[in-house]
Amino acid sequence: MKNLRSGIALFFLFCFLLNGYSRIKYSINDNWKFQKGDFEHASEISLNDSAWEKINIPHTWNVSDAMDEETGYYRGISWYRKNLTLPLEYSGKQITIYFEGANQTAEIFVNGVSAGFHIGGYTRFSFNITPFLKFGEKNVLAVKVDNSYQKLIPPLSADFTFFGGIYRDVYLIVTENIYISTTHYASDGVYISTPIVNKNMANLSVKTMLNNATSGNCQIKIEHTLFHPDGTEISINSQKIKINKNASNVVTLQEFNITNPSLWSPEFPQIYRLRTRITDSKSKNILDEVYQPVGFRWFEFSVGNGFMLNGKSYKLIGTNRHQCFDGLGNALPDEIHVRDIKLIKEMGGNFLRVSHYPQDPVLMEMCDKTGIITSVEIPVVNAITEHADFYKNCIEMAREMVLQDFNRPSVLIWSYMNEVMLQPPFINDSVRHAQYLKSVQQLAEKIENQIRNDDPYRYTIIPFHGNFERYKSAGLTEIPKIIGWNLYQGWYGNTFDAFGTFLDTAHEKLKDKPFIITEYGADVDPRLHTFDPVRFDYTQEYANLYHEHYIKDILSRKFIVGANIWNLNDFHSEERENAVPHVNNKGITTLNRDLKDTYLYYQSMLNHEPEILIGGRSWTIRGGVCDENHICYQPVKIYSNINEVELFLNGRSLGKKKPVDFIAEFNVPFVHGKNILDVAGIVEHKTYRDQLKLEFHMIPSNLKDSRIPFKDINVMLGSKRYFEDKQNDVIWIPEQEYSPGSWGYTGGTNYVKRTRHGQQPASDLNIKGTDIDPVFQTMRQGIRSFKFDVPDGEYTLSLYFAELLTSTGKTSIYNLGDDSINEDVDERIFNVNINKVQVLKHFNITREFGPQQAVIKKFAVQAKDGQGISIDFESLKGEPVLNALRLYRNY
Repeated sequence: MKNLRSGIALFFLFCFLLNGYSRIKYSINDNWKFQKGDFEHASEISLNDSAWEKINIPHTWNVSDAMDEETGYYRGISWYRKNLTLPLEYSGKQITIYFEGANQTAEIFVNGVSAGFHIGGYTRFSFNITPFLKFGEKNVLAVKVDNSYQKLIPPLSADFTFFGGIYRDVYLIVTENIYISTTHYASDGVYISTPIVNKNMANLSVKTMLNNATSGNCQIKIEHTLFHPDGTEISINSQKIKINKNASNVVTLQEFNITNPSLWSPEFPQIYRLRTRITDSKSKNILDEVYQPVGFRWFEFSVGNGFMLNGKSYKLIGTNRHQCFDGLGNALPDEIHVRDIKLIKEMGGNFLRVSHYPQDPVLMEMCDKTGIITSVEIPVVNAITEHADFYKNCIEMAREMVLQDFNRPSVLIWSYMNEVMLQPPFINDSVRHAQYLKSVQQLAEKIENQIRNDDPYRYTIIPFHGNFERYKSAGLTEIPKIIGWNLYQGWYGNTFDAFGTFLDTAHEKLKDKPFIITEYGADVDPRLHTFDPVRFDYTQEYANLYHEHYIKDILSRKFIVGANIWNLNDFHSEERENAVPHVNNKGITTLNRDLKDTYLYYQSMLNHEPEILIGGRSWTIRGGVCDENHICYQPVKIYSNINEVELFLNGRSLGKKKPVDFIAEFNVPFVHGKNILDVAGIVEHKTYRDQLKLEFHMIPSNLKDSRIPFKDINVMLGSKRYFEDKQNDVIWIPEQEYSPGSWGYTGGTNYVKRTRHGQQPASDLNIKGTDIDPVFQTMRQGIRSFKFDVPDGEYTLSLYFAELLTSTGKTSIYNLGDDSINEDVDERIFNVNINKVQVLKHFNITREFGPQQAVIKKFAVQAKDGQGISIDFESLKGEPVLNALRLYRNY
């Protein structure tokens, strides 16, 4: 079927050619062969690749190993091959192969001959492969891709996974021999500037790069036609030029004005289209034509006025975005790129930091069409290499970034060198350290000058982390037009209040520099909840507090012209462990784009249309201990920009409240079983509603209460967190101390993770052998017993263990110094008795299983004679521990 579709597509392409269409661009994503590793003769025609894996592009080879329990993932060479047959009609034309992205170096071979080599994993590249092709017969394309660490290619390191592969589309471009360049930095060969724009007129300056692959000089006409957003042709500018034989990237420049332009803005993203066409002066035949988007707008970033667009003041609020998705790595279809921009727009955002690298053209096109203002960045992250080739690669990436997205009306800022002073080397050698700082400054100046030379109309930014003096000492605070701050006070140490204090202090020292908060956020595992949130508990509730505080500080300061939440989506970061190993969970949506409460909060705040949203909408399996009336009160937040909201539980009104700062909080009396929350608000006689259905697993305070027969209970020790395990339809609830007639622990203390900035309430280690890490990441140390006063019957009891004290924990520069203080436990040996029967003897978790390993011991237990179930721990050496336990009634 695929071959049939390909044949039909080629048929239509031939028809286009016969009807005078001079340029054809089509994807060659299907029917590739792939093999991981480097192989001799892999580029040669004669190689037998029949045993290679069949794949389609986009593709990455790191989908699985970037998420498994083994440290690291494959970073090295892999090969792609494809058979390609081009029709005889293409003979005598120019053929360009065009890659939207391959990480991080790629060498392209055509019929065994190298046709080009590209450095950089996130920018587009193209090569003219005409000399290497055979027409009317099979050609062999081979691509050698390498994502291994190379000290001369940025990024050297970063808090994201460097997926290897050809992870964006691949195209062939077919043109006549006189054509608009297809290989000038893989751009479209036409560069549009709008140096003067106001409400009455706009000046359009168009630079075109032309190629002549013939052996004769030619007279051509180049014509630019501007089409209004409604499709009307409004202006034509043409000129005749002579283009010499065998010439490439010949520059032509044309300017013209239009009156009363329809302006591009977040509310009304008016997109004109510019058609650039070249024709043969003698035959009048069309030789080539391309279309480019045009947006007329003028803008300014300043301390005094903030951000102004078309004379109107805006506060830019939006997100960062990483190009990965659950189960796909970074090899995404167009639809996910489109969906991500829709998510920002539907949230009410108007700003995207395209971090930390240029991204898919479809994403950028969506920003143009939906009115999302963007900052685009090259992947110079954390550090630099002091070498001329590293500098050269940075400059080339900057040029590719600028020239490839030069015509985007959405792009207003070019960015580079993210957090390059995060962990500078040679701290103990003052002379060498000073040399490094000078190298950083020189590279920044080189990049800045190149960007301003290529594009004098847009702004530049360098994102700093929260160490002001390091960037000042490196001379970086004076170089870009805007300064970005990546700030996490209240997450990686300190308190929320330290955020505003830092900003005001930095502003006092840099009064003429507008600031953008280029990153802020807190990790959320959406399975985790608490009603007593603390720093680094990974709960939705702590992140809510974090964002509620930060946005107030951002909105109240004029010199902060914009802010980008870190991040739109959770994203892959292989070296992280945390509650969800190998994932950075700071997204306001998950890896598969489920909405977190933080997204709902911004949606209610930023949207101009009425919004009414029930918080905790993903928490549909809940539980807790009920009172004597079999009711469990738990708070629920309603996010709304409506003046007054009314909440209903199972059809009964819980009253009306006026949202304060877009939040109304209700204390909801949940009942055992099904619960339906409805919320309503009225705006101009129209009612807006939201609904949430959930199941509540009630645990009676008296386990022998016949009104709610005991079925099961799941308890996490050493924790005040709830954990929702949707896959197994289970809710884990926090521990409690034992009281007669109920259940709970006796003795011991909560484990806390000691760090250099204090302590954290849970381990952030990757617990091996499980995908419910948070259940094992807390524990009660020195526990003496755990008792259930359950009715007589047969039960299954599961005890959950993992040793959290270990010296194997890693340090990470992304913790901003708040790393664990590694603690090796002295040998921990204890016995476990259930109802006075010894079930575990001389139990030694570390010796038997090793640290960070999930261990579940399951037992069949009888409760009889009204005695319930008692688990007792007897210390032989060190303190006994228990991480969690589950009790299930069989009969």
